[in-house]
Amino acid sequence: MKSILFALLLSTGAAVISEAQGYVNPTGTYLLKGDVRNNEIIGHYGELRVRLLDSSRIALAFYLNNGYPGYESGSFVDTLPYDDNRAVYRPGTDSSCRIVFSFGIRSAEVSQVVSNPGSGCGFRPGVIEPALLHKTSSGIPVIQDLSLHGSR
Repeated sequence: MKSILFALLLSTGAAVISEAQGYVNPTGTYLLKGDVRNNEIIGHYGELRVRLLDSSRIALAFYLNNGYPGYESGSFVDTLPYDDNRAVYRPGTDSSCRIVFSFGIRSAEVSQVVSNPGSGCGFRPGVIEPALLHKTSSGIPVIQDLSLHGSR
């Protein structure tokens, strides 16, 4: 029994090491789901669609909504450089920030880097928040404007 557990730990650790050190093909669809209470979505929810164009470029469609009560949202479609399993979006309307997408085998982490604390990265305040989106498909997605996702 101990040898089975030890082998399982070794194989799990090897997967984490190879993910941290290896090249990740980010192609797929990633989702962030908010909690539903009283028929309202509480907290952030969104979708990320990514297609690897070549080893150093991706096409990306991104949508994020901050949920109840305001349901403010932000979205964009762009082609970005892809290096070290990361892509960085720099909005043309706000040079004080960037949105970083870090890809793992089963997830994508979204974070915001700002030099101006009041920056919304071109979006309404509170829309862009650090988030972990879970990969729901590795198929090649349709890259299109996702801004109508939040229409009620």
